[in-house]
Parts: sequence; C-alpha cells; structure tokens
Amino acid sequence: MKIIIFIIISLTFIIISCNNDEANDDIFNATVMGKGLDCGDSFLIKFNNVVSGLPVNNFDNTFYEINLPEEYKTEGKKIKVEFREPKNDEVMVCTTLGIGYPQIYITKVE
Repeated sequence: MKIIIFIIISLTFIIISCNNDEANDDIFNATVMGKGLDCGDSFLIKFNNVVSGLPVNNFDNTFYEINLPEEYKTEGKKIKVEFREPKNDEVMVCTTLGIGYPQIYITKVE
C-alpha cells in the first residue's frame, strides 16, 4: 500500500513539475521607430534591452528590419520579435543618406 501511495505522489509531482508554457528566450521586446531614410520601405526597430545575437551596432540597439509584416509597420508600435542575421541574398541595398544601421531578418512577430 505504501508503494502505491509513493508511486501516485511521485507521478503527481512529475506531472505538476512539467511546464507546457512555450516560453521562448529568443523573442525580444522592441519598438517600431518609423520608416528608415535610406533602405526603401524598410522600417527601423529598436530593441528595449541589450540583446545577444545581434549584429554589432553602436546606434542604440536600432536596426533595419527585413520581413516585418505590413500590419506591424506603425511608428511607435510595441512588438515582440524573433530574428536572425540576413543571408547574403536577403540583404537590402541601401543609400548612404542616413546612418548605416545594421539589418536583421524577422522570423516571427507577436
């Protein structure tokens, strides 16, 4: 009888301790700053905190976005993004009219 109670308590503990929340550490808070000056229709996004995995940037965590859906291209909009560095065929050609912000490829937006 003690063994059955121990097994039930153990299984209950295991089931309760399993976490099904899909907390993704690769999704970061950012703000859409507005349309950039020299990369066509690309918008600038600024990450709220220092984010590891970003290209080197000395311009206050601000980046040109690639692949941001149109519904998120609103100045001042708070978003959560998952990103990666763009591949060679994804990099945008920009003029040199403004600051040369690095580019990131958006893979997921919330």
